[in-house]
Amino acid sequence: MNHQLLYDSARGPMKVVVFASGSGTNFREAVLESTRQGSNFSIELLVTDKQFKKAKPGGERRLIGAIDYASHFKIDYRFVDGFRECGSWPEAQKSVGGIRKYNRRCMIFNLRLLDAIQRFEREKGFVFDFALLAGYMRLFRGPLLRRFNNRAVNMHPATLDELTNEGLRKYAGENAVYDALTAGEVKTRSSVILVDPETDAGAILTSGPWAYYNGKRPVTRQFADAHQEEQKRISDWPAERFTLRAIANGDFALSTRKFHFDGNPVVLYKGEEMPYGGFDLTNTGV
Repeated sequence: MNHQLLYDSARGPMKVVVFASGSGTNFREAVLESTRQGSNFSIELLVTDKQFKKAKPGGERRLIGAIDYASHFKIDYRFVDGFRECGSWPEAQKSVGGIRKYNRRCMIFNLRLLDAIQRFEREKGFVFDFALLAGYMRLFRGPLLRRFNNRAVNMHPATLDELTNEGLRKYAGENAVYDALTAGEVKTRSSVILVDPETDAGAILTSGPWAYYNGKRPVTRQFADAHQEEQKRISDWPAERFTLRAIANGDFALSTRKFHFDGNPVVLYKGEEMPYGGFDLTNTGV
C-alpha cells in the first residue's frame, strides 16, 4: 500500500480532543457535527489555556465561550493557564534571552497539557485518536506534537495554496486575513491543515468555500476582523465539519511515496490524489 489512512474507520468511532482559547464557535461546530448520523467521531474533552474572558475594569469575570459550550454539551474540560506558564510573548520578543526563556516555558506548558490529557485517558479507559485545534492560540509543540503526529488538524483562516515567488505560503501567520485583503484579494477562505512543527506549514487537507469581501478599502483591521467573522460561517465551519467526518470515516490518507515541493505528502481523498490545496469544497454543496 502506497498510502496511510489518517484514521481507520474499522476501529469504530474516532475519539477527539479539542484545543480552544476563545469563543469556542469552532468547538461548537465540531460537537454538532459529531451528533449527526454517520459522523463516526465523538468529542470527549476540551483543553484550554484560558479560563476567563478579559474583563473591563470593575467588570464581572466571565468564562470564555469554549468552556460555556463544554458545559452546555456536558463535555469535560481541562484548563492549564497558558499566560502563567509561558509568560508574555510581546515581552519575550524584546530580547534573545527572553525568547529562549519563553520557548522553554512553553515546552513545560505543553508537557503539563499532555499530562492532563493522559490522566483523563486513564480515568476514562481509552486513548484519543485525534486532536482538533479550534481557535487555539498557543504553540502546539514538542511532546504534544509527537503524541498527535499526523493526528492533529488546525483551522487556518486563509488559503494556503497561494505562494510567493520563493515558493512560500503567502498567507500564513496570525494576520492572514488582513494580509490577504490589504494585498488586494477580493475573496478569502479557510484551510484545514495537519499540524506541523512549523507554523501553518502542514499538509492541506481541505480548502473551504470562498468568502467574498464586500467591505470598504483601504482595508482596516476592523474591516478585516468583521470579514473574518463572516468567513467563519461561510468557510471555516463547513471545512471543519467536512474534514472531521471524512477523517473519521477513513476518507483521508497521506501518500507514503509522493510528496509536494515543500516536503508535504500528497493527500488522498477516497483514494484519489488531491492537488496541493487538498480537497476543494468550492461548488460541492457541502
